[in-house]
Amino acid sequence: MWFATVNELNLEPYNDKEAPECKPHKDERTGFRRDVRNNKVNKKKQKERKKRRNRQRQEGRNLIFRLQKAIDHHFPDLYEKIEAIPECRKRPSYSLLEIIMAGVAMFLLKKGSRNAMNNERGDPRFRKNYERLFKARLPHMDTVEDVMELLEERHVESLKAELVKGLLAKKILRKYRLLGHSYMVVIDGTHVMDVQEGHCAHCLHQTFKNGKVRYFHNVLEAKLVTDNGFCISLATEWIENSQEYDKQDCELKAFARLAVKLKRFYPRLSLCMVADGLYPNQTFFRICQQQGWSWIVTLKDGNLPRVWKRVLQRQALRHCRKHEEWVWQGKQKILRRYEWHPRMSYQGFRVHWYSCEEVVEQEGSRFVWLSSMEMDCYSVIELSECGRLRWKIENQGFDVQKHHGYGLGHQFSRKSMPAMKNYYQLMQIAHMFNQLFALSSLLAEVRDNKESLTHIWLCIIGELRHEVLDLAVLATLLARRIRIRYD
Repeated sequence: MWFATVNELNLEPYNDKEAPECKPHKDERTGFRRDVRNNKVNKKKQKERKKRRNRQRQEGRNLIFRLQKAIDHHFPDLYEKIEAIPECRKRPSYSLLEIIMAGVAMFLLKKGSRNAMNNERGDPRFRKNYERLFKARLPHMDTVEDVMELLEERHVESLKAELVKGLLAKKILRKYRLLGHSYMVVIDGTHVMDVQEGHCAHCLHQTFKNGKVRYFHNVLEAKLVTDNGFCISLATEWIENSQEYDKQDCELKAFARLAVKLKRFYPRLSLCMVADGLYPNQTFFRICQQQGWSWIVTLKDGNLPRVWKRVLQRQALRHCRKHEEWVWQGKQKILRRYEWHPRMSYQGFRVHWYSCEEVVEQEGSRFVWLSSMEMDCYSVIELSECGRLRWKIENQGFDVQKHHGYGLGHQFSRKSMPAMKNYYQLMQIAHMFNQLFALSSLLAEVRDNKESLTHIWLCIIGELRHEVLDLAVLATLLARRIRIRYD
């Protein structure tokens, strides 16, 4: 078979370098290369479509409706319980329901002061949307202040306790119980506000070396905490002096009064009291034993020398109860060493000592507790986690209320301490409502991955200010039966 060569066919070999350059066609009208112009147009359209989708998604989130749905789902009889509070005025212009809901809304929307709430009230659209949402008029906050001065604190605190008992009856927090049978209740005090001399007859005071005297008010809280972020107020006791006293009131004295109040509000509830290093003493042990509560307290070096002496003796033995495990927190690998010494006697009380040592990148930290509950190599891990949950009252409780919109530390009432106590109880109720919404699947399904709660609440305020709330959408959402989940 014969094949022709290139030379025989008189053809020149193909040379890539001499090939004509293939230039993209230019648009005669604009002079731009067509492929570049098409890319720019496509990118612009993609950005516009993305903005339109985000805007439609934001408009369809209905955050304020979802917040109202969370409240209505968990507390369908909220208005009936508020209306059960006895009236304290002779000729009211606003019902007690409208007054209390206005106070709760001030903290629910995280305004932080009565003046800020009044500024929102001055907007006609905000006021109209508020009335549509809560089905109640919005009074001036000075009117709310007048009622708070007359209303007894025990009524508002009883309202809070009734709401919490209704929440517990729904078994929403049941899966977060310690060892499957006890709710974790953290006891701790915090500073509320500094006041001027002569504010009231119950102020605490502190005298400095230079002779200056500071007057202030503190409060002792019992909050139910969970590992997923709940920090719900169960009962409150103010640390304040009586009319005549030799020594000032303190946190330990206030706990004795708080224990009576807790038992009265929740007589059959199984509780585990978690406290800091101030509480390992006979008084605390005796009160918990009388009320039928278990307890866990932080044990510092030097506290209860008899217990520490017994622990050192047991550590010297060959067979010591220890357990180690590796855990991952994010990208960090952590070594945890557990040690426990059960069934020790202290002043007639049976106590159990245990500790947890964490080693992270060759840096260690040690935590030591004393408890009334017996433990083994399995339960000591859960008890250690419970002991460390004590910080929830600081982070998810007091810190949130002081620095994230609620205004704890602000004097909502400068002259009346009874009014200030009522505002404080309304703050705890609103904080509970917001937690039930912020930690729920209602918010999780419309929340962006990196969207903060601060931005969420700004969007809620924006809906009340700038939109006309559709009552049909609200009625449909409230009528729909849903199941709200918590991780």
